[in-house]
Amino acid sequence: MQVEWKNYCRTAGLKPLGEEIEVTFDTGRRQKVSVEENGDAFHLVSTVARQAIIVELPDASLRAWRRNRSLALVGFRVDGKGRMIGEAWVPKAGLTAIEFQLYVRTVATECDRFEHQLTGRDVE
Repeated sequence: MQVEWKNYCRTAGLKPLGEEIEVTFDTGRRQKVSVEENGDAFHLVSTVARQAIIVELPDASLRAWRRNRSLALVGFRVDGKGRMIGEAWVPKAGLTAIEFQLYVRTVATECDRFEHQLTGRDVE
């Protein structure tokens, strides 16, 4: 199924950059969300914190698990590179621009919020 996701990003606060989307918040903070096509779905991924920060947090995986219990669209985990990431899967079937934007903004918002809670900074 061919869906041109970059066409869905033609709105304020979303800026396609290659295979990523830079989301800008009203506060001035920013978060990048990568878009990977995976068959009939898009896999949206955003980095919450890099490995150097995660190794300093002995309970990082537990924190992710706790957050996952309260969220519906976004899941957090420590990936194979040792980074804390947030991710969502978006089915292409019937996908509209508004729905895609909702997913992208939700991933960005939740990852930015978790980044701020873990680090107090806006790095990713």
